[in-house]
Amino acid sequence: MYKKPSMPPAGEAILAGDIEAVRRMIEDGSLLFKKGQIVELRKNIPTIVHLDKKEMTIYSDAFCFALAHDQIEIVKMLIDHGLVDLGPKSDALLMAIRKKNFALLDYMLDHGGQFGKKEKDITCLFLNLSNVWDDSCPALLDRLALPLRELGGTALCYAASDNNRAVATYLLGAGVDVNSQSNGHGTPVLRAAVYGHTEMVRFLVKQGADLTIKDKYGYRPYTAARSNGHMKTAKFIKSIEPAITEANQDALFERYQVPAEMRDYFKTGPLLLKFPEGEHLGWVRLFAYTDVAEICYQEQPLLSLVEDSEDFAVMLLWEPQSRKIWFLDIEHDIFHAVATWEQFIQNPGYYINRAVMWEFD
Repeated sequence: MYKKPSMPPAGEAILAGDIEAVRRMIEDGSLLFKKGQIVELRKNIPTIVHLDKKEMTIYSDAFCFALAHDQIEIVKMLIDHGLVDLGPKSDALLMAIRKKNFALLDYMLDHGGQFGKKEKDITCLFLNLSNVWDDSCPALLDRLALPLRELGGTALCYAASDNNRAVATYLLGAGVDVNSQSNGHGTPVLRAAVYGHTEMVRFLVKQGADLTIKDKYGYRPYTAARSNGHMKTAKFIKSIEPAITEANQDALFERYQVPAEMRDYFKTGPLLLKFPEGEHLGWVRLFAYTDVAEICYQEQPLLSLVEDSEDFAVMLLWEPQSRKIWFLDIEHDIFHAVATWEQFIQNPGYYINRAVMWEFD
């Protein structure tokens, strides 16, 4: 049987807002945990939380507990006594942001608080700010003097994914490149297309976004929108993106030594391949001819062939050295030859459904 823990004196004092009692505990050291050179606030104040219809107990220190219960004067007193880590590796400043208490955040900064200035730190800061953004945030960020021009690209990609115009506007104004790449997952405009944010796409294009830049899987904004079912967004992008001509694609297919039969198939279709019931996958849709794109996996140049599929993120690729269709499962690092084009197209369901189960000849 679950037994609720008793509340220690520090927790009782904080809940009551008893500043003097907390002050006495600070002075006599009862709030602290000491072990060798380590001195920090003791994490012994319980909070009951509910997770999956079950009660759980988590333990926090006086700072976290006081902040959670909006006892801000006690929070400030702990800061004044140097008991709160306000350094770049601490979560304290982000906690104030999550509470949308920018006055407390200013207090922390005035008392030596610092945010990290690496790309991951900047991204984390903007992810937290995006949920509480208001008119005070630009001035706060200006005060921090972060290297946004150089390291704010990933944050801009997240802002585009979240359709957060205010954050995107600030980052662009701070000099972040509108065509920044995020670890191979595409530019901000591609990320907006993935989630069907048509107005964000329109906004980024006006700021100079390039609709031809592909992610590491060969998707450009148009094909990313289509493959995720956002046809309105795809239609808008198609109406303004630079045209890819058949002549351009003919040259690409020739360079990759694609058989004439395969080239002609991608021109005429059918591109939607349906398989019998009972298979792991019921269908796969190939790219239209002019949408087939180059990608590079493990330094191998390849052509990406699949736009979308049922349930599985199937990647079929043309590998020019072997002149075969290959299957790629990036998550599990499975990259294996499947069949020649002639073999594959005679029974695509057989080869694809075996491939997703990692069954190969």
